[in-house]
Amino acid sequence: MGLSLDRMALDDVGANPARIAAALHDQLKNCEGAVPVFEVATALDIMEIRIEALATFEGALVTTAERGEGSILLNKNASRQRQRFTVAHELLHFLSPIHRPTFANGFWCSRADMVERRLDGHDLHKRQEAEANVFAIELLAPRSHIKSYLRGAPNLGAVVEMASSLDISKEAAARRYVECHGETLAAVFSRNRRVLYFDLSRDFPRLALGKEMSLPRLCGGSDERPLGAMEEVPADDWLSTPSGIAMEAQTLQQQNGYAMTLLRVLVGDDDEDVGIDDAYERFSRWSS
Repeated sequence: MGLSLDRMALDDVGANPARIAAALHDQLKNCEGAVPVFEVATALDIMEIRIEALATFEGALVTTAERGEGSILLNKNASRQRQRFTVAHELLHFLSPIHRPTFANGFWCSRADMVERRLDGHDLHKRQEAEANVFAIELLAPRSHIKSYLRGAPNLGAVVEMASSLDISKEAAARRYVECHGETLAAVFSRNRRVLYFDLSRDFPRLALGKEMSLPRLCGGSDERPLGAMEEVPADDWLSTPSGIAMEAQTLQQQNGYAMTLLRVLVGDDDEDVGIDDAYERFSRWSS
């Protein structure tokens, strides 16, 4: 017997994507580990999920303006974890009462759309894509599923374990870890020692980095041992205003020159509990 979900019950939740995801988890109840996102989509009137060669798009929702039913297309060259994120992303386009198709036959989403962050801009397409990303991570990595990984001192080892357990990419897991951990953290994503982008937790100092800038010396990590140790680093290598700040950093080396670096500020503390609405607000913060 397939998964049974009540789509009409979601209509009372409103347009906040984090609250829609929470309402879905209320229905899933005892779901542990990786969320069965393909089955969730099918139970909510997605009639078909096809994996195809998509030249310029990461995924698509083919539907009408009324969205009585729909089909999702996935890029066959994407990893399973990225395909799972894309299904969740497209599902929010389908469920949101305020999203409007940006193409004649639905929503077509690029790789850039899958990392769109700005919730407060005037561009309708970008705002809808950012909301779809909020929903996707709240569905695939809800706070109830990740509490155990947030305990103890920050470490990319916990990020790797979280990614494996929830069947999400290490990149998505790192962003979620930085967002939800109680300490002041940042995750810097790079390729060949040049910055791709970064995510900051609330109150993290301004980084002295920008896209395509060269990174300071990375902390450990090699082909033999990809995960380096957390070690102290000079704050003036990383921060625009480093005075009085002590920092640690840890790097995970990945394939094809990719790497992620976790930064930790050792002064200051933020143990405030963050609710769903606050998480939605925080997701809109983006530094470039």
